[in-house]
Amino acid sequence: DLLGIDLKARNCRRKLVRSRTRYTAGKMLKSIDGDNKGTDKEIDKLFGMLDKDDSGVLTGDEYKTFFDEATKYMLADLKKAGHDYDDDTIRGWLQQWIDPNRDGKITKMELHRNLKAVLDAGE
Repeated sequence: DLLGIDLKARNCRRKLVRSRTRYTAGKMLKSIDGDNKGTDKEIDKLFGMLDKDDSGVLTGDEYKTFFDEATKYMLADLKKAGHDYDDDTIRGWLQQWIDPNRDGKITKMELHRNLKAVLDAGE
């Protein structure tokens, strides 16, 4: 059944894209956290990678993926610094900084305005 094969192939591609996004998002967050010169370019790359529909706004799964990756990164960073927080605390803190109007959308401007500051605060 060709339809079944096509659906399986799509699911495999989605899983591969998700795993690449996780690796790349974490790597980019680390770069943004540590670099002061190339921060704007790295934020643009991160935003472009997450903005799958090229709408210029992270919404729905894109929004969730950003906060999943940023939360995971911040938890690890804070743990290295000797702090012990849970996922919900970090996610709430990130949402207050990155999406202060709580509209469920992240614009590139919101990310540029606040991402570096919130990552630096975790050190």
